[in-house]
Amino acid sequence: MRDQVYKYFNQHRKWQKFYKELLDDNDATQITVTNCTNDERTITLWGTNKCAEITNPLGGQEVTKIEADVGQRAYEVVYNPVNDLFYVINNLTDTITVINDQAQVVQTVQLRPDPLTFVNPNNIVVNTNPNSPEYGFVAVTGDAQTEFLTVDLNFDIARRIPLGRSPIDLVYNHVNDSYYISLAVRDSLVKITTIDNVAVSQFIKAGIKYLGVNTDNGDIYVHFISNNNGVITNDVDVYNVAGNRKGIIQVNTFAENDVAFCYNSVNQNMYISYSALNVVLAINGNTLGFEQRFNITAPVDIEYNPIDNNIYVAHGLREVTQIDESLKIVDTISVVDFARSFAISTVNGYLAFNFPPQNKLMIVRLDQKLFVKVSDNYESIRQDFKHNPMIIAHMKVVATTDQRINTLQIIETSISGKQTCEPISLRGYQSPQGFGNVSEVFEMEGQIVDGRVCWRFKINPNQQVTFLIYYKQLEMYNFLPEKSRVSTGVEQSKGIPLSWLQED
Repeated sequence: MRDQVYKYFNQHRKWQKFYKELLDDNDATQITVTNCTNDERTITLWGTNKCAEITNPLGGQEVTKIEADVGQRAYEVVYNPVNDLFYVINNLTDTITVINDQAQVVQTVQLRPDPLTFVNPNNIVVNTNPNSPEYGFVAVTGDAQTEFLTVDLNFDIARRIPLGRSPIDLVYNHVNDSYYISLAVRDSLVKITTIDNVAVSQFIKAGIKYLGVNTDNGDIYVHFISNNNGVITNDVDVYNVAGNRKGIIQVNTFAENDVAFCYNSVNQNMYISYSALNVVLAINGNTLGFEQRFNITAPVDIEYNPIDNNIYVAHGLREVTQIDESLKIVDTISVVDFARSFAISTVNGYLAFNFPPQNKLMIVRLDQKLFVKVSDNYESIRQDFKHNPMIIAHMKVVATTDQRINTLQIIETSISGKQTCEPISLRGYQSPQGFGNVSEVFEMEGQIVDGRVCWRFKINPNQQVTFLIYYKQLEMYNFLPEKSRVSTGVEQSKGIPLSWLQED
């Protein structure tokens, strides 16, 4: 036992002496890299000449999700900006589940006038006009009693209006403070104002289906399906608030499509998605001309996010694609399983997806996050070593988790562009000083770091790795003629060591 203790202290004294000599003869710097994700990531350090990225991508959106229980067969969800709540209509239970952004159920609204009279709600919209007597109310259509009803901010039924035919789609037009409903069987469009308790027919159109609204001028977009000698068309007629037809948007397909509309007032484009066609079209809201076509698989619903002015397209099984105001796809992210519709909070940008098979509403938060963090002073050190290369005397690597960094690749690019790669195995340099994940990398002695050299390695999930480097710096300034050295006071000068600028 005494021999073991003696050997330990004797070895410890040797390491103390070793590091004291290193500090006496060399400068030291420390670079820390942190992996903030649950995935292994490839890291590149230095490489200033070719502007090497630390990792790709450096950051992105982190998806956080919570869920709330709703009623059976949740058909649609909308967001009410007046009370900052999500509303979900439940088709089989004839209820509306009202939920906050923390997935807490605030209220359950019973839509049946009595226990034996069914409603079967199939559409829901929000009145967004501050000057309307029903501002903040939600309007619902039901196909059991073929009726239209509104729910006030106290979660009470305010109005019930018979429709006579089964409703297909429902929109609210804040320009003329009216609700528009497409009806089956008679293939008609009806309008209900906030002050009249009657559904007024606007016109009859064969094959009428889905509706959209231009929130700037109140134009109504009416989708209808027709079959002309075997050619199926999913056309859209556009009418102004006076009921006059302005134009048509024609789309030939081989199948009927579920169609969704969303208007972006920033670029004044109406976005129309066709599910079976796997496409989203951007249409100029003034000229009705095609602006852009996006090939997106099985789009389900479209929403506008006023926080970032992006259009969000829910599609496929569990993906959302973001389109910015310049008609470019910003990102496509995987979220949660969903069906039929989703909604976006205008307060914090949370997304709510209904998923009927599990009677759930899934609330998703998208946060911008750095995937990898590096020491604050890394960039200044990197630029310094570009102009004043360092020669390494010794390097210690310390990791915070048990998983080791197996290999460090030293990649050097010549002036002609030729690359050489020297791999250094770190597994053989485990430090005898302690029981942590520490490597004393003696093989790095003599390695040069300048603008042409990169270090590349793979960092483990949720791991922090610190490189403690002892080095001598080749100060290029010393190679300049004496008369040129007066340039030290000029900000544009290159090749001035950081240590010089830090001196008093």
